[in-house]
Amino acid sequence: MRTETFPTPRQLVVSVKLPRGDVEVETADVQEATVELTASSDRAREQIERSEITLSDRGDHDELIVDADPEDFGWSAGRVKLSISLGSRRDNLHVRIRVPHGTTLKAETGAADLRAVGRYSVLETRTGAGDVTIDEVEHDAAVKVASGDVQINRVGGSLKVQTAAGDLKAGPVGGDAEVKTAAGDINLDEVGGSVTVHSASGDLRVGAVTEGKVELKSVSGDMLVGVRRGSRVWLDVKTITGDAQSDLDVGDDDGQGPLVELKATAMSGDIKIVRA
Repeated sequence: MRTETFPTPRQLVVSVKLPRGDVEVETADVQEATVELTASSDRAREQIERSEITLSDRGDHDELIVDADPEDFGWSAGRVKLSISLGSRRDNLHVRIRVPHGTTLKAETGAADLRAVGRYSVLETRTGAGDVTIDEVEHDAAVKVASGDVQINRVGGSLKVQTAAGDLKAGPVGGDAEVKTAAGDINLDEVGGSVTVHSASGDLRVGAVTEGKVELKSVSGDMLVGVRRGSRVWLDVKTITGDAQSDLDVGDDDGQGPLVELKATAMSGDIKIVRA
């Protein structure tokens, strides 16, 4: 095991790269970053001990680097940067990080789960195979997953998710939501802005929208969309081998509310529009 602690009084960006294993990040009311690396094999332990760990002044920000494979990986953005690169090893490595609230989190993993507890400023993550679980993101969140489930409890800004296979559960989302998936169920609790979802296979639920454009496309899977009471709705709903149903009554708004432009298209599956 290797543990390092660094003072981080300024804005912090944490960047993690891990081929196999798991990553756990926690935010707290602190002004330091604590990194703990553990592994189960001798080869991985030797790699951890050889890792370069440095803290450098970059003028308007600090750069905190924990790099086990410097030529393999690097991030370039952020006023303070914590870069953890664990190379292309096939051993399971375990990364534990404790950072201040409001830290920006960037993660790139091969076959590894990511679990982040606490409050983060911005989230960017790319995962080959593994689940992603995030507590709260104050601003924007962007997630790419080849195979694995994604859960984000709250996003203050925009949300972008791209998955090949895996379920998505997110919300509320304060801004726009854009989701592309090949196979998996999508559950967006509430979206404050526009919604774009393209799905090949899987059920789709948008619990509540208030305004903006909502564009939903699915090859197979049922759709359910909730529209907040008081919002005006323009509908363009089509399904080839399923049923389309709207529980919205004509004239159940005063004509002065925000407008939802809803376009939903399905090859096979039912589409239902309800009041949220």
